[in-house]
Amino acid sequence: MFGIRKATIALAICAAAASLAAAGMAQAQSKKGAKPTALIPFEAERAKDRGDRNLIRLNDDITRMSSARVVELPVVDGRMGDHARLEDVEIFFPFGSIVLATAEFHKYRPALMASAAATSMPEVSTDPRYDRVKSFDRQLGKVCASEKLSDSQKIEMRISPERVLSLVHVTPAKFEGPTAADHPSYKVVSALEMRFLSFKEPDAERLYRQCQRSAATSGGTKVSQKD
Repeated sequence: MFGIRKATIALAICAAAASLAAAGMAQAQSKKGAKPTALIPFEAERAKDRGDRNLIRLNDDITRMSSARVVELPVVDGRMGDHARLEDVEIFFPFGSIVLATAEFHKYRPALMASAAATSMPEVSTDPRYDRVKSFDRQLGKVCASEKLSDSQKIEMRISPERVLSLVHVTPAKFEGPTAADHPSYKVVSALEMRFLSFKEPDAERLYRQCQRSAATSGGTKVSQKD
């Protein structure tokens, strides 16, 4: 059954990319020349966890990705076939190429402990991937603009050395745990082009403009990105 499900996912991905190419969208992009690519944030760490070198990059053709990594093809906005959920990241490929990656980081994750199995009481365990929050500055770039949405929520714009744009949502811990109050949850949405990032995250362009103004007034590195 699992093999059939994987085959169905692979066919769905290929069909989505093929239908877009047939419509002329992929050809239109190729006429503009090769686009820059960049590793999806934390891809090297995911590959190390799996023990392989199956890395994916923003702007990669979706058909180059191994279907073995796909966990689910979720229905988003009533459509299936342009989002895929991998181990701990969701990718968006509306034109046959991967343009957006979304990952979440939580201190705790749900787990069914052996001691609670008899009553099926939900428990939590620490998620080792949460340690990646410590390398946000290196992986995503330092915060260049931020806005407080409420007493417990804020958004941040980060730009990596590879010009990957990331909008980061900082919210109260999603799952309860002994130190949950001191460990917020993070949702990171990354793209190489602002038009795709702002499509999913309308606040992104406003914060990006703040980064541009900040760089201009401080005399720092010029911030530029194709729309």
